[in-house]
Amino acid sequence: MSQVEVQKIEDHTTSLAITAAVICVLLTIFMVWLKRRFIRRASTVLIVGLNDAGKTILFSKLINQTYTPHTYSSLKENVYDGFMDAVGNELTLVDFPGAERLRKQLFANYFHQRRSSLRGILFMVDSATFSKKARDVAEFLYDVLYESAKKVSVLVACNKQDISLAKSSQAIRSALEREFGLINGTREAALESTAGDSKKRILTDTGRNFQWEDLHSPQIEFLECCVAPQQESGELVDLEGIQKWVNSL
Repeated sequence: MSQVEVQKIEDHTTSLAITAAVICVLLTIFMVWLKRRFIRRASTVLIVGLNDAGKTILFSKLINQTYTPHTYSSLKENVYDGFMDAVGNELTLVDFPGAERLRKQLFANYFHQRRSSLRGILFMVDSATFSKKARDVAEFLYDVLYESAKKVSVLVACNKQDISLAKSSQAIRSALEREFGLINGTREAALESTAGDSKKRILTDTGRNFQWEDLHSPQIEFLECCVAPQQESGELVDLEGIQKWVNSL
């Protein structure tokens, strides 16, 4: 091979390397821009759960820890724009009512129409009454995870830990895992008995053997908290974990 041919090959290889490097840089810049654009648009933290789980008290405490509202079942969400997290990001807090008849509206408005605005979902659980409402909690959380965007973080806040009958976050996590398996099995059976074009509304294909590890996304965490003041001392048991989660979004 002549010196000229060798030189041409080397020049061609160098050109390819430079082109590849430029493409990598441009892709990196684009991905950073896309991530920042998504973060700017995704600013809504949605607080959901069954009635009496403590959603409105948490909503109020995140805004002003010294204020404890008198709550009642509502048919309209509470919205607070301009909430600032610890690093100065501006967020919108939404406390959505827990009534079952409003679920369709919840999913249509915040999980479909405004999906791109969702930054995080905070699912409140009444730990004191969980044993009686485990299936209802599981059905609601199951649908929230199914409908949510895959990269939206979800926090299951096990509230009212100051009450003696309250279940621990680990007990609730394990119970919900079992309930999710039952829901998987029930919905899979329902699909088999209907036409093949029915929409598949199951989180995983693992059936009754569901485990949390089967969910590659969204990211889901469990923690214990008590967002209402204790009757004796008037102090909050724990709001720090929720605040840290919000700041990490």
